[in-house]
Amino acid sequence: MTRPSSFDVVILGGGPAGCSAASWLGQLGLTTLLVEREAQLCASLAALDFVQDWVLGEPATRLCDLAAQYAAQASATPGLTLRLGTQVESARHAADGWALQLAGGERVQARALLLATGLRLLRPARYFASPHARVLDASSLTAQRDTLAPGRVLLLGAGDNAAENALHLAERGFDVTVWTRSGWRAQTHLVARIERHPRITVRLSTPLPEALLPDATGVSVGTERFDVAAVLLGFEPEPSAFALLDEHARQRVFVAGDASGRWHPCVQTALADGVQAAKQIEQALRPQATAAPQRHNNRQVIHLQGLRFRANLGVLDFERTGPQPIQVDAEVNLGALPVVARDADIGHVLDYRRVRTAIIDECTAEHTDLVEALLGKLCNRLMSLPGVVGVRLKLTKLEIFPDCEVAISTELGAW
Repeated sequence: MTRPSSFDVVILGGGPAGCSAASWLGQLGLTTLLVEREAQLCASLAALDFVQDWVLGEPATRLCDLAAQYAAQASATPGLTLRLGTQVESARHAADGWALQLAGGERVQARALLLATGLRLLRPARYFASPHARVLDASSLTAQRDTLAPGRVLLLGAGDNAAENALHLAERGFDVTVWTRSGWRAQTHLVARIERHPRITVRLSTPLPEALLPDATGVSVGTERFDVAAVLLGFEPEPSAFALLDEHARQRVFVAGDASGRWHPCVQTALADGVQAAKQIEQALRPQATAAPQRHNNRQVIHLQGLRFRANLGVLDFERTGPQPIQVDAEVNLGALPVVARDADIGHVLDYRRVRTAIIDECTAEHTDLVEALLGKLCNRLMSLPGVVGVRLKLTKLEIFPDCEVAISTELGAW
């Protein structure tokens, strides 16, 4: 049997975070294997042929050009081996590191594993159970928007993607309706332009339609009719790599970029998180002795118990008529922290007022049908707070039944 290839680090995912981590690991003198299922690095960015203005230092630069720059620099990294157009089929953690098998049978050993698999589009089943050419997601809208015949278009969503597409389509002669279950989350200058545009109609804080009904000539939404509908409800961490790991392995894997769910999804946050992951891996593989080790707590946890307020939650008829009372109990794991040596040192701790505000804001921003979905949003929101490595939540519906309360709990991250 062929002997497994051996590396210091294996990276799954060749987007901005994976390329950034690979570049830094090479500069730190570590050997790295980067596995990317697409045939090129930064493939998702390479498909976006439009300019952006949110990457500092690169104004008016096309995203596909940034992708080419990142891929070229990463490919030239000393000590980096690429496996493009393939993926990992199994990953097992043992005392001496990781044993992985790639599609095609190649076996690999590594001392550390980094997941940088990015995001996938949110495609609710109620809209995409039966795919149709007139119901688009963000990727298909970007690819087709310059070839669509002008008509009436519906955009579901309120982020930068929805705002930018609304303006682009309106300038091409479309009559655009932007429909969002919340307020705007887009950049203010985009929102200001939309509010002045005569071809764009906006419906804020309106429950999303239960279904989109496409046919050969358009899409029916209730009593309304559109030529095309696009669902632009954002992204979620790509789960396929995590699905390879058992609970033991998940506690030992490193995660970088949008896959972590810690940051606002953006090219720059992905690049920065790749750097951070590379430094964490270096420290894990090359522990540095210090003359005077700093004293740390074993673990520090913030507890919020019995937080009660009203939220728009539930699928029952009476739950849709107004907010319902709920209770949230939360534990936020901050991991091992330096012992605070003096009082009023709030700059070095997570202010628990931020935890309380984040919970209330997330639960009251919009109507959510399922408790499970709201818990998922809450976990992601709290995991994005600085220093948070794990979250435990319990959400109780206080008045759903006259004779009992109903609660669901969940756990995410390290404990």
